[in-house]
Amino acid sequence: MICGFCSHEFEESDGKKGCGGCPGGCHSIHCPRCNYKNPLEPALVRKIKKLLDKGADK
Repeated sequence: MICGFCSHEFEESDGKKGCGGCPGGCHSIHCPRCNYKNPLEPALVRKIKKLLDKGADK
């Protein structure tokens, strides 16, 4: 994932999930560098990225 504010590239698992400050619960990933609130990647986008990564290995 790439932060929309500082362009830092990080894994979703490295970002902070659920800040607790959003009404209705936080459904975003916060950048570990600048704490910018990035939306989650849609599942379809993740699947396409996985397919492209598998194709690049060949």
